Amino acid sequence: MWIPISKQFLSAVVLGLLMVACAHARTWTHRSGEGRLEADFADYNDGKVILRTGDGQTLAIKLEEFSPADRQFVLAEIKRRRAAEKAEVSQKPGTVLYGLGRKIATLENPLVDESSGLACSRSCPGIFWTHNDSGDYARIYAFDLGGRDLGSFVLTNTQAFDWEDTASFSYKGKHYLLIADTGNNGLAATVHMLHLIEEPPVDRKQGVTQKQAAVVRTIYFAFEDDHRDCEALAVDPTDRTILLATKQREPESYVYVLPWPKDDSNKAASARKIGRLKIPRATAMDVSPDGRRAVVLTYRHAYEYTRGAGEDWRRAFSRLPAEIILPERMQGESICFGPDGKTLYLTSEKLPTPLLQVPPR
Repeated sequence: MWIPISKQFLSAVVLGLLMVACAHARTWTHRSGEGRLEADFADYNDGKVILRTGDGQTLAIKLEEFSPADRQFVLAEIKRRRAAEKAEVSQKPGTVLYGLGRKIATLENPLVDESSGLACSRSCPGIFWTHNDSGDYARIYAFDLGGRDLGSFVLTNTQAFDWEDTASFSYKGKHYLLIADTGNNGLAATVHMLHLIEEPPVDRKQGVTQKQAAVVRTIYFAFEDDHRDCEALAVDPTDRTILLATKQREPESYVYVLPWPKDDSNKAASARKIGRLKIPRATAMDVSPDGRRAVVLTYRHAYEYTRGAGEDWRRAFSRLPAEIILPERMQGESICFGPDGKTLYLTSEKLPTPLLQVPPR
C-alpha cells in the first residue's frame, strides 16, 4: 500500500498514471517518512481516513499512520466539509433551524425512573406521555410542561417485556399511542410487537381519569434481513407508515419502513430496510405532524431528515441530515415533536428525570 521512497523512481510512471486518473489526488506520507501514497481523500470515519486510488481501490487507514501534515490536512478538510454541509442543509426547503436547548422541568413522579419513550398528547396539547424501559408494568405516565405528575394508566391484558419508544398520532378524528415492545439487546427475538391504544381522557387539573386502556390491536413484525435491536419508533401521521431505526454496535444505524397492516391478522409483517444512517446508536425517533421531517436521537445529539413534496422516506433518509445540538443529559433515549411540529422535547433514563426543550430559532 505505502510505496517506499527507495522505490519511488521505479514507480514514477505508475504514480503519474494514477495522478492522471485521479485528478484531485494528494501525495500522502507515512508517519515514518519512509512511504508515499497517491490517492484522493474521500472521507474520515471512526478514526480512519478513507482514500480512493486511481485504479478504483478504496483504502481505510488509521489517522495515526499519516504524517503530522497529513493529519492536519484531514482534520481541517473534515471541518471545512462539515461546515459546507450544514450550510447546504440549512438552505433546504422545510428545514427548521433550532435554538439552544435547556431544561424546563424535572418530572415529579419518582416512578418514572427510566423514561424510554416520549410522545405529546394529541387530545390535550401541553401534556406528554412516557413509559419506562424494561422492569415496569405495562403502564403509561402523564405529565405536563412543568413536570407535574398527572397520573398513569395500564394496558389491559398486556405485558411490557422491553418497551423502548412510543409515538402519538391522529387518524379519522381519534388520537392514538403506538408503543414499541422492540428491545432486543441479546438479538434473540425474531418477532416484535407494537401495541396500539386510544389516548385515554386526561385533564390538565385532574390528570388521567381512566386507569386502564384496552389494546386496540397488536402489530407483530420482523425485520426482513436479520435480528435487530430497535429503540426508535415513529409514525408518519399522513398515512400511518411506521418507521423503525435500529441500535447498532457499529457507528451507524439502519432505518426500516413498515406499512400499516391492512388487516388484523396476527401474522408477522416484514419491516423493509430503506436506509443506512451514518449516525451512532439510534435511541428514539419521531415524525413531525406534517409528515415532512423525521428526527432521530442518539446518546449525544439528534439528526433531522427532511423530505420534499411527493418524496418517500427512502429518499429522505438517503440525504445528509441536519445535526441538532442537544443539552447534555444522562442516557437520553426519548424525543418527540411538540404540537407545533417545530419544538423538540426530551427526557432521560436516569433520576431525577429532566424534561428538556429545544425550540426553533
